[in-house]
Amino acid sequence: MKKILLLPFLQIPTGHHQAAEAIMAEIQRYNPTFQCEKIDIFSFSYKHLETWSSTVYLRWIHTFPNTYSKIYNHMVISRQVKNEESYFYELFFRKQMEKLIHLKKPDGIVCTHALPSLLLSKLKIAGKIDIPIFNVYTDFFIHKGWGVKGIDGHFVSTENMKKYLIKKGVKEENIFLTGIPIHPEIRKNPVIPEHPKGKGNILLSGGSMGAGKIIHFMKTIKKDDRLHYYILCGRNSKLFHKLLQMNKKHITPIGYIPSRKMMDLIYNQMDLLLTKPGGLTVTEAFIKKIPTFIYYALPGQEEFNLRELKALQLVLDFTHPANQKVLQEKLVEFLQSPSTYSQYFSKLAHYEKKKLPFSPGKLIAHHLIQSSFYK
Repeated sequence: MKKILLLPFLQIPTGHHQAAEAIMAEIQRYNPTFQCEKIDIFSFSYKHLETWSSTVYLRWIHTFPNTYSKIYNHMVISRQVKNEESYFYELFFRKQMEKLIHLKKPDGIVCTHALPSLLLSKLKIAGKIDIPIFNVYTDFFIHKGWGVKGIDGHFVSTENMKKYLIKKGVKEENIFLTGIPIHPEIRKNPVIPEHPKGKGNILLSGGSMGAGKIIHFMKTIKKDDRLHYYILCGRNSKLFHKLLQMNKKHITPIGYIPSRKMMDLIYNQMDLLLTKPGGLTVTEAFIKKIPTFIYYALPGQEEFNLRELKALQLVLDFTHPANQKVLQEKLVEFLQSPSTYSQYFSKLAHYEKKKLPFSPGKLIAHHLIQSSFYK
């Protein structure tokens, strides 16, 4: 029986947690005897401080997005992570990480966030631990806060990410282009759908927290008999009730969905997705073969995701206010143009063909049993 520890960061229900849960599900499908546990090192170390930090983070990113974007770019994109910068994290979390490993005694550790990866990399380099460690990246780029040395497997979503790691000295055989892990209850659509006839169903997502400028955005959308909008509100009950109060026939708000099977059914009814460029949501759209329009990007990692996704021609960017004025026309135009629809799915098929046919969870489980990855 193998024990696997999965390490996201903070308790905010972000893609780091969703990816960890997807990996857990895949590992246990591969071998039900595996014991998987998901732990946030911040909550494990400083429970009350984590709650405060999560609240501050959410307020900061929504109240002062430009400031957050500049600091994010400076800290994790523009410069290397210097020793004095990582020292701050080690001061607060290194001993706690050692304590967690001693307590849980895992056979393998999966990092879906940069901070645990950085700490474990340093512990492994220092000879403090000798446990297989795996980085599962939940974005379409890799920032410089991730640990790289001493990591046994890297699971990436693009060729650019693979090239970045090779430049950092990672052996190519330890890098796997699997895409971001998606829970197996979100089922893959086997064929490219035909472009819809009649009214198009548009799914609008603001992430699990119902973030994004949804209310303002929906007030600018005029009723069009060719389109109907279904709004995923996540845990944001205020957003849900505001949309209900708007009482518009072309808008249907959807509250928090605890079941992935229900989410899978909702995806199956949709023709287009309007969303932020979060790694998990966009990857789910790719799996479900739903063309994706980006209407808003949170500062920081979503801005960089958008850049990479546009380069791959996998999303259509409507984040600029001028573009949003014509967004509804473009949605209708897209749905009514077989050639445009076909071109989009051609790009998506090209991207999907480059990915390995194995999930990160299956590869990790196999490695822990056989001490090798599939080739």
